[in-house]
Amino acid sequence: MKASQRSGWDVFTVMGFRNWKKINNGKHCAFLNHIGEDLYSCHNNAVKSCEDLLKQSQHIDKTLDSKNRGNFLEMLKLLASYNDKYTSPQIQKEILEVLAKKVRNKIREDVGDSRFCIIVDEAQDESKREQMAIILRFVDVDGFIQERFFDLVHVKDTSALTLKNEISAVLSHHCLDIQNIRGQEYDGASNMRGECNGLQALFLKDCPYAYYVHCFAHRLQLALVASSREVVSVHEFFSNLNFIINVVGTSCKCHDELQVAQATHIAHMIAIDELESGKGANQIGTIKRAGDSRWGSHFYSICSLLRMFETTCSVLETIIKEGSTYSQRVDANAAYKMITSFQFIFILHLMKEIMDILNAMNMVSTTKGLIQKLRNEGWENLLENVVSFSKKFDIDIPELSSRYVQGRGRHQRDHITIEYHYHFEIFNAIIDFQMQELDNRFDEGTIKLLTLSSALDPKDGYKSFNIDDILSTATSERTFSAMKIVKTRLRNKIENEFLANNLVPNISLALNSQQRSCC
Repeated sequence: MKASQRSGWDVFTVMGFRNWKKINNGKHCAFLNHIGEDLYSCHNNAVKSCEDLLKQSQHIDKTLDSKNRGNFLEMLKLLASYNDKYTSPQIQKEILEVLAKKVRNKIREDVGDSRFCIIVDEAQDESKREQMAIILRFVDVDGFIQERFFDLVHVKDTSALTLKNEISAVLSHHCLDIQNIRGQEYDGASNMRGECNGLQALFLKDCPYAYYVHCFAHRLQLALVASSREVVSVHEFFSNLNFIINVVGTSCKCHDELQVAQATHIAHMIAIDELESGKGANQIGTIKRAGDSRWGSHFYSICSLLRMFETTCSVLETIIKEGSTYSQRVDANAAYKMITSFQFIFILHLMKEIMDILNAMNMVSTTKGLIQKLRNEGWENLLENVVSFSKKFDIDIPELSSRYVQGRGRHQRDHITIEYHYHFEIFNAIIDFQMQELDNRFDEGTIKLLTLSSALDPKDGYKSFNIDDILSTATSERTFSAMKIVKTRLRNKIENEFLANNLVPNISLALNSQQRSCC
């Protein structure tokens, strides 16, 4: 008899048990009907499986003296019977070393005798050791720019001379001539960019054509972060933003309430045809925190708050009324006043506009032009969006033509209106400072270098030129991300060479697959 033909086969698994009133109904008891008279009923099979699970002798045990260690370890044990060292850590390290060596040899073969650039960055691993990532950048035989992670080296300190000696040792070991270096790219740290004793200066002494370039992505990041710190209104805005996120997202209860409120809001918007439904659309997220130095995190934090503005206000109102402690209710009340102020909404939309440009544009010259266009032509459109947003969420809109009063001081400016304040003292001031930072960090010489460097990539008539194709530490950042996955708190004693051999095949997965297909 099939399981689907037995009475009650789907109880507890599909339908759920609902007949609680019939559990003491004699031979008609719902539980007895569920258990069934058949020895192989669903219930009896489940009981048998549970009993088997409790039997320790049937478990897969991975200890060395176990008789049942699973298929993989048993097969490995069989192979080890022909070579008892096959399962030793030393043999495993040697196999990994062979794989890493093959990857490095392929990279060295691709570089050949052509010119190349080096990209270097350093970071601490889980065991607080300073690790230096070395990336080679070159043009292959097909004219494509390639970036390949080459090695990870432990350095005793981060002085320029130490870094230079370690890099030279790695290049010399693989017969890569320092005289062929045509570019060096690091971050803006003094030990790297120093013109007298920095790492770039030491390499320039050996090879005068090894031009130094400060990571352009890092420059762009510093430009935006500087504007968020130096402009008072923007600094205050991000401080308030972080405070709001802390109030809403610190406790698990508040986080759950935020997601429930968002799910309810999304369902309502779909019901009134304000949102389109579909696979992967309208996913429930959370408010992202803005990092100290990552300008991208500022952008994602602003976007997440705009997307979840209504639900965030709703959760804050709930905490104000039902917060478990007095301090929690006070913080929620302060956060609600911040998020519902017109100035906060204005700067929220303004920073979204600026970061949208910086996040989407790769060419610095294009970015400058678009930001300047926003300054010259974007005021009325921005103000209209802010006013519309404020009306939608019942946020008080000040009378823009009235006099702007700053604090309680006696020296008030009678000729300054609220609209003038927002237009010239916030809107123009923020954009002007952003433009100034971009000019300082991307001068004419840098822009000219970017333009001329497009000749490095001849395919499609140079139409695919992208600032990321010049020099960026993105590859080294990915290296350190992989390092955190390989060398964790539980594996914090991995040796330096073993760590590097782990990372080379890990990061060069595509190249490693090509290696295996060629073998």
